[in-house]
Amino acid sequence: MRLNDIAAAAFSGAAAKVTGATAKLRRNAILYSVCAFSGVAAVVFASSASILALEPHVGDVYARLILAGFFALVAVTILLGLWLASKPKAPATVPPPHHAQAQAAQRPAQFAQLAMIVEAVMLGYSMAKRR
Repeated sequence: MRLNDIAAAAFSGAAAKVTGATAKLRRNAILYSVCAFSGVAAVVFASSASILALEPHVGDVYARLILAGFFALVAVTILLGLWLASKPKAPATVPPPHHAQAQAAQRPAQFAQLAMIVEAVMLGYSMAKRR
């Protein structure tokens, strides 16, 4: 087998993988676009049905105003949620002094516990090594 054949086989395998990936991306794009179209159609038909249901009770104008108010409320809620999510977090406050003292006293105890664990592991290792 020549070097050209090896390179051609490698590139054809890579091309097949890329072709498979693009086919998958194309299929997903088509499915997502059909899903988005169906969602928009569902909103249009639901609004139309809502207007038809509200017209006998509140009139033509108020039925449309109620639906417009609902969509405005949804938009404001989404914008408020996005704004609150993008807001930077508040910096951490300094703990009170008595809390800092408790943490300072806790550190040597944690170090002693860790030292005992390491010592026990080393003792177990040395005892196992003797056998």
